[in-house]
Amino acid sequence: MGVKILNEYGEIEISVQAIRRLVYFAVLESYGPVNIESDTFLGKFFSKEEEKIKVEEMEDGSVNVDVYLELEYGVKIPEVCKNIIDNVRHTLKEIGGVEEVNVNVHVIGLR
Repeated sequence: MGVKILNEYGEIEISVQAIRRLVYFAVLESYGPVNIESDTFLGKFFSKEEEKIKVEEMEDGSVNVDVYLELEYGVKIPEVCKNIIDNVRHTLKEIGGVEEVNVNVHVIGLR
């Protein structure tokens, strides 16, 4: 299953794994996030960003993205979350070609 995009050349399907990877790198480019992965020793070697990034394709063609992360202590949480949302939307639109993106940032802790 993936996101289908229609353009003048035909139909393109982008896998959910590829969208997760784009979201992961967009979050890493933002200021404030400290941890997107698991905290445990084994989790750092065996966990993937999919545990903290959920991507759903909706029937109307839009994509819902939920990002669960820890932020750096002392940052302005609403400002950092807005920056992450804007960065994820921009990355998915420019690189992924996804026009309709709904991004939710869930702050699960501060570090």
